[in-house]
Amino acid sequence: MTSIIIKKEYFEAPMRWARQYSAELWIGVASTVLAAIATLYSFMHQYTISYGDAESHLNIAKRVVDSLTPGFAQLGGIWLPLPHILLMPFVLNDYMWRTGLAGSVVSGAAFVISAIYIYKLTRVITGNKGAAIFSSAVFILNPNILYLQTTPMTELTLVAFFALSSYYFVRFLESEGNILMLIMAAGFGFYASLSRYDGWALVLMEAGVIFLYYFPWKIAWAKSKGSVRAFFAPRSPEPTVGRFARLEARLILFCSPAFLGIVMWLLWGYLILGDPLYFTHSQFSANSQQQSWHARGELPAYHNPWVSFLYYFVTTMSNGGVVVFLIGLAGLIAFSLDKKQRHRFFVILVLLVPFFFNVLTLFLGQSVIFIPGLTPLSFEWTLFNVRYGTMMVPAIALFAGYLFYKGRTPTKVLLCFLVAFQCVLFTIGFSPILALEDGVSGLSSATAKIPDAQNWLATHYDYGLILTDDFARTISIIRTPIPMKNVIYIGNKPYWEESLVAPEKYARWIVIQRNDVLWQNILADENTQGRLYKYFNRVYTAEEIQIFRRIDSTPGTQTTPEQATTTATTTGATAATSSPSSAPASASVVPQ
Repeated sequence: MTSIIIKKEYFEAPMRWARQYSAELWIGVASTVLAAIATLYSFMHQYTISYGDAESHLNIAKRVVDSLTPGFAQLGGIWLPLPHILLMPFVLNDYMWRTGLAGSVVSGAAFVISAIYIYKLTRVITGNKGAAIFSSAVFILNPNILYLQTTPMTELTLVAFFALSSYYFVRFLESEGNILMLIMAAGFGFYASLSRYDGWALVLMEAGVIFLYYFPWKIAWAKSKGSVRAFFAPRSPEPTVGRFARLEARLILFCSPAFLGIVMWLLWGYLILGDPLYFTHSQFSANSQQQSWHARGELPAYHNPWVSFLYYFVTTMSNGGVVVFLIGLAGLIAFSLDKKQRHRFFVILVLLVPFFFNVLTLFLGQSVIFIPGLTPLSFEWTLFNVRYGTMMVPAIALFAGYLFYKGRTPTKVLLCFLVAFQCVLFTIGFSPILALEDGVSGLSSATAKIPDAQNWLATHYDYGLILTDDFARTISIIRTPIPMKNVIYIGNKPYWEESLVAPEKYARWIVIQRNDVLWQNILADENTQGRLYKYFNRVYTAEEIQIFRRIDSTPGTQTTPEQATTTATTTGATAATSSPSSAPASASVVPQ
């Protein structure tokens, strides 16, 4: 009988080889591989640009570098600029712009950085390598995170800067005031504040923690005759004057770079748009959009603190997965009760910033979330903005890692099993991947409501400038062969303003959707409507969308912006004239 002997060193060799490299490197490799696989899957199923906002982010970056009026003014004044600036080098390539892969590169890199720094942050708090690896695994295996990192959405960009700033801030607390760590936290807080408005809440919270950390007195508790009383006690033997001086110095050192992004954005709004608070109340702001929901009675969390809390709590739980969320919640409780963690309440305040921020914005009516199970079925939509809950996945992962750290071996094995079980629940669809569902079929989706007019235009567009109200999302530019430099939208001055008065001046094509800006200023205005039918034929009609094409004086000739004014004059002298009454009223397509 032949026996096979496997020496013990054969098993030990791979482990020795693996230990030659740092855990951060292996986490970087693992997250990169997972990111690539998820991106390939998303790309093959055309999920990369399923979100309507995904295309908008791509288009903003594209307009800065390649449009009718390129320049940084195309960044606008609603969405914060950093995610679009990061996209700019990649959208120069038309294929990466149209497929959304430009966003996959940026979000994928942010995903890898986030995974590494969640590991590092957990390692700082627990001092345990295994717990840190567990935290990172919880993060990178979350399918909502994995999906969003394949898209041009801005959540992963903020998550990365949030993790970076939080890591260095906790290092600052743990090192008893290491100035370099504070500067690093402020620097990444600066980038977070230019990524999403949640970043503003982060730097505000960190500044508040610094104030509490250096404040000369603390609240102390004492028992006296069966009762408990609170009083202010000196935080240290250090003189009050010296403590205040350090407080002032640290606040100035932190706030100068950390709040610079906020100041820059307010200044940008004032210089470019004439209003530093343009993003809060313009017609394109989130607040203005929520007012339409409020008017219909479909803003359930507005001025209701309990409902605001409940909506974001359930959204967070759904994005994290119920099982993993409960693990994280148990870890949070254990962490808050661990008196050995001297700065635990400061750490909790920083990590829960996304929760505080989203509950507040829901309460104020600055944002809205619709999630199945909570949203009444009488509402027009029951799935919208659920991706906001992914902002809490890093905190869930960290507190889950802390519970892993505190548990004995059987507990650690159980936790690993439960995380694997949650992954199975996501895989079989028992736990829905809500971020993906919203992008594919929710109100956030661009693909769930693609009009036939877009397919028609993609087939029949030949050349020339096209006038469209981009804010109304009448058509998807990236899903047509139309070059971005051939699009006239509200940000193209003076082309847009002049086209509302004289639509024939620049455009060869006009796409109008019911009640959009072009409908109100051209089709509903008698004088401008006359010019429209004089110089254009209506070539496509649907219930909501009409497409007009210029009556060519010289068919086949490309109309450039420089030639547009001259062409308009020539066409006016030679083109056949038609009146509104003679225009086709109900035909789906007018023959070419």
